[in-house]
Amino acid sequence: RRKVAEQIHIGFGIDKNFGKFAGVTITSLVHNNIQHDLNIHIVYDQLLPEDMERLKKTEQLYRNLTLHFYQITSTEGMTFVVPPGHITQAMYYRYLFADLLPKSVKRLIYMDADIICKGELLPLWQTDLQGRVLGAVRDWGEEKSCVRIGLKNGRYFNSGVLLMDLVKWRQQKLTQKLFRWLEQVGTTKILWGDQDALNGVIDGDFVELPKIYNGIVINNTTLNEELDVVLVHYIDYIKPWHIYYMDSNAKELYWEYVKKSLWSDMKPMDGKTVHTAIMTARLLHKQGKYAQSASYYEALLKYFLKDKYE
Repeated sequence: RRKVAEQIHIGFGIDKNFGKFAGVTITSLVHNNIQHDLNIHIVYDQLLPEDMERLKKTEQLYRNLTLHFYQITSTEGMTFVVPPGHITQAMYYRYLFADLLPKSVKRLIYMDADIICKGELLPLWQTDLQGRVLGAVRDWGEEKSCVRIGLKNGRYFNSGVLLMDLVKWRQQKLTQKLFRWLEQVGTTKILWGDQDALNGVIDGDFVELPKIYNGIVINNTTLNEELDVVLVHYIDYIKPWHIYYMDSNAKELYWEYVKKSLWSDMKPMDGKTVHTAIMTARLLHKQGKYAQSASYYEALLKYFLKDKYE
């Protein structure tokens, strides 16, 4: 007899730039959890029509995949503090699952759309939350963050993967508390947006999940090498889909799932800053593509010398 398939609920909160990346993450989830039914809840403001189309085609491809879409049309009563940099308003959408999803969904694994799953999620899904509203993995830079937002307990989690008890979330009216915290503390201390507010409100009262469920990798650092995890999370503003992401196992892993997905025509994205142009030139040089590398340096020279370079 076949073991009864678990219904696992997973949530994403995205904007139109992340439709395809969510598609790659979802592809990796399905491939590695084929024995369970994955119910994926996507909260979004806008999606590109071609991404929406491919997401729906992905759903048809896999019998264990069901997608649910929730479009946000009004952001009334929500305070979004969006720090400068690579973080967007969409990061706050993870607050809205308890309110938007049917009450029958009692727990949810939230994940960012810059994650690759390479193993089974069932043990994470079945984690005992011991009466708490959240399970999460502690963040790698936690001391600084605790000091910055004034946490007493010395524990600060990364909000890229969250196991949420939606029943408790609704009971505790956590969404209102989070937006209130953002209003009050707001721009004064915020560096990591949604993550700071979650930590500020929950203040250490979370179940600590094993690191394998949020294995942080950062471009060109030693944090890149520990890939024996279930969820690989590409934090930082340099993503594996950027042309200038350094060659590594983590990068190969990402592109392996791009190729398996309906976004297999994806091309590495170019940057728009001087910094990314230099990184691209260096990487191309390292790969032995000297002419291409030189063309980036040349473009930079032209840019800096503008009129003098005629």
